[in-house]
Amino acid sequence: MKTLKNKAEFDLVYKNGKRYDRGCFRVYILLFSHSSLGERRLSFKERSALSHFISQKQNFYFGLSVSKKVGNAPVRNKIKRWFRAFCRNYESLLEGRAMIFVAKDFQSMEYALIQEEMLKILNKSCA
Repeated sequence: MKTLKNKAEFDLVYKNGKRYDRGCFRVYILLFSHSSLGERRLSFKERSALSHFISQKQNFYFGLSVSKKVGNAPVRNKIKRWFRAFCRNYESLLEGRAMIFVAKDFQSMEYALIQEEMLKILNKSCA
């Protein structure tokens, strides 16, 4: 499990990934094996980021985006820990993807809710 490091990697997932909205968060998922990646015109940085993803032994990349609007630092860190814990627990389901988790509303967010909704999203994205 590796993290997305630079703007080109985030942009690749934002532009070419599938977006899933839930009440308290949004997820962008890019499947490395998706056929439309070869058809799209990618910038040089996006092509190099994609080739880096595919060439690495690690098959899962993730990025986190938690705005200051969500809460104070302890709250934002708690959300990040929850998502990292989910990724560690379900790493086998996440192979072959790059994922960005964007937190929107903390008031209705719990780890059980994140886990349940993310599993639904992963089942949708596999189909």
